[in-house]
Amino acid sequence: MFYAADTHALIWYIIGRLPDNVNKIFKDAETGGSIIFVPTIVLAECKYLVKNKKVELDYPELLRKLEISKTFIPVSFDFEVLKIMEDKTSDIHDQIIIATSKLLNAKIITKDKEMQRLAECIWG
Repeated sequence: MFYAADTHALIWYIIGRLPDNVNKIFKDAETGGSIIFVPTIVLAECKYLVKNKKVELDYPELLRKLEISKTFIPVSFDFEVLKIMEDKTSDIHDQIIIATSKLLNAKIITKDKEMQRLAECIWG
């Protein structure tokens, strides 16, 4: 199964605050049972949140872990993603995450109600 993590889901995974059913998806990816794509816009948002002390996590360590992971895969914002983006939401970050998930045929892991309305998503 393929998933795309939004920022909230990735951070809550790292700090251990996910609902059980969503946490199971991340644990499944840890053991190779599924793939979780991590859009680079999500990583940029994580960096911003760490820099502005909105969340506490080891950002360089997160990047190191992603570099070696075979099941948590960073996905760049590129021209193909840009062509798929739709203006159904005013949040450009969400547009990029939705387009990335569509390009990769992945369900978005998000608690964001607007994203859930616009794309195939999973949460608690």
